[in-house]
Amino acid sequence: MKGIILISFLLLTQILFAQKPEVELTIEPTNAEVGEVFTITVRSNVEGQIEIDNLPSSFVHGYDVLNGVESEMDYNTGEIITYYYFSQTGAIGKKGKYTIGPAYIKKGNKTYPSNTVDIEIGGNTPMVSTDVSSDQLNNPAFGIIETNKKTIYEGEPIVVAAKIFSRFEPTHLEGYQTYEIPGTIDKAKIAGGKRIIVEREKFKNEVFYAFEYDKSVIFPTGTGDLKILPFTMKLNQNFKGYQFKSNAAIVHIKPLPDGAPNDFIGGVGEFSIDRKIDSIQLQQGDVFKMIVTVKGKGNIQNTVEPTLHLPKGFIVYGDPEIEENYSFNSTGAEGEISYAYNIQVNNAGEVVLPSTSISYFDPKQEKYVTLQSSPDTLTIKKDPTYISQVDSETENDNELMSEDFEKSQPSDKESFVKTPIFGCSLEHPSFLLCYSLFLSEKEKMKTTKRNPYEKNEKLFQC
Repeated sequence: MKGIILISFLLLTQILFAQKPEVELTIEPTNAEVGEVFTITVRSNVEGQIEIDNLPSSFVHGYDVLNGVESEMDYNTGEIITYYYFSQTGAIGKKGKYTIGPAYIKKGNKTYPSNTVDIEIGGNTPMVSTDVSSDQLNNPAFGIIETNKKTIYEGEPIVVAAKIFSRFEPTHLEGYQTYEIPGTIDKAKIAGGKRIIVEREKFKNEVFYAFEYDKSVIFPTGTGDLKILPFTMKLNQNFKGYQFKSNAAIVHIKPLPDGAPNDFIGGVGEFSIDRKIDSIQLQQGDVFKMIVTVKGKGNIQNTVEPTLHLPKGFIVYGDPEIEENYSFNSTGAEGEISYAYNIQVNNAGEVVLPSTSISYFDPKQEKYVTLQSSPDTLTIKKDPTYISQVDSETENDNELMSEDFEKSQPSDKESFVKTPIFGCSLEHPSFLLCYSLFLSEKEKMKTTKRNPYEKNEKLFQC
């Protein structure tokens, strides 16, 4: 009988603590241009054969493929979980909105599906060319710097690319030196920015071989005119080549308008906010986790932590755990940043946790936008044995302040003869007179109320 009970217990334990199969599909970024490279990742705690469904017919597989294994601890059970992941790059050749997935993990006779992910493929970002001289047009090849905008707001991302035009069909390039941007600037390569696709293109009423190269997104700092310095390269046709230097480009950066709200996080673009709480039924003294997630595209990597507005009796323990998940594309930095706070409740009752708000600047609307999460109502059960951390800390602070004040006062038993002042007065009698007058003035000040910041016009001189 005991053996049967033991076996039943072991089976029950295995059922309770067996890991539920997980399969997660992610795509970065979820907004891309036609032909722009993105990454598809499948992550699972099940090892098996992977298949991804609903890839569009215009999907082109990239050359970058990654397989790997990573381990994480399950803090509920204390067990180490092994996750297997597979990443594949690719691009879609037609504009539109696509739903990719689910991905399937096949192990033995079982199949485990993932979620699906939507990706929007837009047309190529319209680029603005710099002026071209007549000398450049007459050369065998020339280069210009393209940007998606000529004027931007401070903090707004801008796309920059090298554009090459040639009268001969190029086979390869060499000695490329990228365009430079003086000053402190965030710069990130756009995936696939160095793939070369040569096409025939009409420019200034002439037809050239043309291609785009070294496409990046940058985040300028400061305001005024930003100069993008030229790039240089040698463009070859088999064994013959032509060396050239491009022209420069100017982008004007406008300051953000005055009147930014107090909860402005520094974001320029489009953003949203979400807040989650792991428990709303608590007992006095409990600690709950609150996660604030800021999502968006623009300069999300340069935003600051939202300001919390907590009711009396709520204590935040330590700094938040920050998790960043974003990638760079033609819209700037796109993704999310999560802030996980550990908060203790000290007061019992039904308490409303106010909304968390953020403000950002929308360059399309040219105005500040304020967003708020939903408020939450917490029910906190009273614990008669609990001593409030807030009250306890206040009492301790008062005791320490009183203690420190007493220690700072001179003891009545201390002899004036033992002080350094007495020794100094023996050698310099005039110093003793000055010190006596100082003590006299000090006693007068004790009986007179004065503003501590009021300027004292009387200078004591000896």
